[in-house]
Amino acid sequence: RVNTEGTPLSRSDLIFSMLKLNWKESAEALPIFIKRVNEGNSFELDTDFVIRCLFAVSDLGSRFDLNLLRKKSNVTKLRANFQQCCDAIRSTVDFVQRECWCSSSRVIGGYNTMVPLVYYLFHTNNHEVRNDQVANVRKGFFVFAFARPFSRYADSRLGRFIRSELKPLADKSDEVFPLEDVVSWVGWWEKIESIEELLQKNILLTLHLVQGLTGAKVQYRRNAPEIDHIFPRSVLRNKEVDEPKISHYANFWVLAKGKNQNKSNRHPAEYFGDVDDKTLKQALIDREFLDYRRYTSFLRKRGELMLQKVKRRLQLSDEEFESYIYEE
Repeated sequence: RVNTEGTPLSRSDLIFSMLKLNWKESAEALPIFIKRVNEGNSFELDTDFVIRCLFAVSDLGSRFDLNLLRKKSNVTKLRANFQQCCDAIRSTVDFVQRECWCSSSRVIGGYNTMVPLVYYLFHTNNHEVRNDQVANVRKGFFVFAFARPFSRYADSRLGRFIRSELKPLADKSDEVFPLEDVVSWVGWWEKIESIEELLQKNILLTLHLVQGLTGAKVQYRRNAPEIDHIFPRSVLRNKEVDEPKISHYANFWVLAKGKNQNKSNRHPAEYFGDVDDKTLKQALIDREFLDYRRYTSFLRKRGELMLQKVKRRLQLSDEEFESYIYEE
């Protein structure tokens, strides 16, 4: 569990080391693939992600179980599936960037959000999403990305969803994406019953969709995006505003790090005074409501506009979402 330099190894590192013993080509192939698949995006995929995907598509579960590599047949299976798994990962990265407008694992709640999509695409024709399934895959991906059910309990939840919902479809070559099952599992795991609750669960993703951002890398550190309170938190607390209202998604927007440092706790009407109207319109911020006396109205109006904009982008209605909710 420690390499020759005395550095403790993670479970995926141990698995990679064991793979290299029986599959020498992987020592070069895996690092090259990881380097190339991370070009042009901020997903920061690593050995952990690739190994988890490889185990998943090989139907060995989603846990980093070293004992599985003690069987030569399992190693043979991993080796045989490696190239197609890499193609499925490439296709997933393309789909998330092109069809879901996201280029950062941080925005989508971690890269484990993409593992079910990798498994699905591994089993589709040419590792592509069928035209009539694009909308359902997009909706399902966003439900996972908003709810972030795999940010914890990834080992058990990923394995259970794949085994229960995706594998039976793959076994009969059915390329219909199980959107209803995605919503049902998320509703059960995370106790989410509405699209509005999804938005509050991942405010960063909400803001990126509203403001038309992707989370792609920036070249200049002061341009790094940061989440900021529109109405400063410190002032709202002094006014004894309830914490849920302070942290409501409608009181946030994304701006550059350099500009955020200059904002401090200035009155929003003052700070937004020199922000151009187009930027405010894109962010759904109405100057007329930048008044502490109208804060509740600001949350209600902007919150509803944000909700409607996200639902349009996802092509997901309240009625459709609620019809899929898991019921005891």
